[in-house]
Amino acid sequence: MPDYVVSVGNVELISLSDGTSQMEPSSIFPSVTEAEWEKYSGDLSPEGKLQSNFGCFAIRSQGQTILVDTGMGPELPGHLLEELAKKGVDIHEISVVAITHLHPDHVGWNLDQGAGELSPTFPKARYLIPKGDWDHFRKPQVLDHAPHVRDKVLPLDKLGVLDLMEGDTNITSEVTMVPTPGHTPGHMSVAIVSQGERAFILGDIANYPPQAQETAWEFIFDYDNELARKTREAVLGQLERDGSVVGAGHMLPPSFGRFVRGKGRRYWQPL
Repeated sequence: MPDYVVSVGNVELISLSDGTSQMEPSSIFPSVTEAEWEKYSGDLSPEGKLQSNFGCFAIRSQGQTILVDTGMGPELPGHLLEELAKKGVDIHEISVVAITHLHPDHVGWNLDQGAGELSPTFPKARYLIPKGDWDHFRKPQVLDHAPHVRDKVLPLDKLGVLDLMEGDTNITSEVTMVPTPGHTPGHMSVAIVSQGERAFILGDIANYPPQAQETAWEFIFDYDNELARKTREAVLGQLERDGSVVGAGHMLPPSFGRFVRGKGRRYWQPL
């Protein structure tokens, strides 16, 4: 089995990448000092930068194919559509597109304008979006600074393919969207349970390996730092205890791992 495919009971998870980038640590965690970074130097590139993946996941469960997030999009330039084809997922088999939250690097391939008018990139899918984010990002003062929502999210409603999620939302009996707020007001993650095995797709609860231990580091893109910290501590603690396979889309491909404890701290262990 290739390293980008993981089986969890009867569920198949496929890791997808829309591209990668590198950023200065100080631009992502502005309150973290160079001295604090020293013990995590191994998590930086040779140039001393944070490496970030724009990851998505395909889930096959009970006859449905679910795409979790749609990446940065063609402006990156992203290559999600090529990734899907290369990894054996036809865009016409995708029945659900589940968006964890409404940041630009998670909605980039929602829509296609190739024929001169907007249409869903995944023509047979319903698009599921957290109601908390839908309500927040449509506020005029927010929408003015979120052109990606205007261009790549709001048209889904007019096209008749949008459903809103609120609270725990079952997609199949094995796959459930669960609220994990803080990064955005309505942020959701994906809990998978099948045949006694567990997996969890984080969304943006944690984006870089040091956050496995440093849950209090303030991440510049978190909407509510305190709530994001509480969510991160609760979720990562639970994932460590139950040994879940974790899909972390911003970790480097293939983005599967576990949160484990050793040498007095919790860390991200790639599969």
